[in-house]
Amino acid sequence: MSTKKNSTAHTGSAKKGKTLRQRAAAIIANAKRYNAGTRAAISRALDEGHADLAECVKRAERGETILDISTAPPADELRSFAHHLAEALRIARYSPMIPASLYNGLANALNDFENDLPSLTRLCESEPHILLTLNAFIEQTAARREKGGAR
Repeated sequence: MSTKKNSTAHTGSAKKGKTLRQRAAAIIANAKRYNAGTRAAISRALDEGHADLAECVKRAERGETILDISTAPPADELRSFAHHLAEALRIARYSPMIPASLYNGLANALNDFENDLPSLTRLCESEPHILLTLNAFIEQTAARREKGGAR
């Protein structure tokens, strides 16, 4: 976690009478004063009941950046990584020369990463995710039928 100061830092202490949850919610809602990374970090700590929520809120209120996401890789790098990881998973899954433990390790690491992202609940309920899942099911069913397998 970075300790860089926000340029529009809140000066002064937390307002008396506000609960920790209210203070966290105020930080999350204030896009003018707090950067996206700080708001995301506070949101996650609040959602997951992290023990360090109080400290993160205090630091953010003092003007510290809790998380700086301005150094995220460019979109083309992310697309390239996603493409190569998907290809590696496909090859590891279907190649008889690759041990199942290698595929399982890669797949489990990806699943662990996805499970650590609370916002994926909304993704699972999105139209693109549902279409992708249904298309995968249709392809799998068609492949089984071609091989003469039961439904």
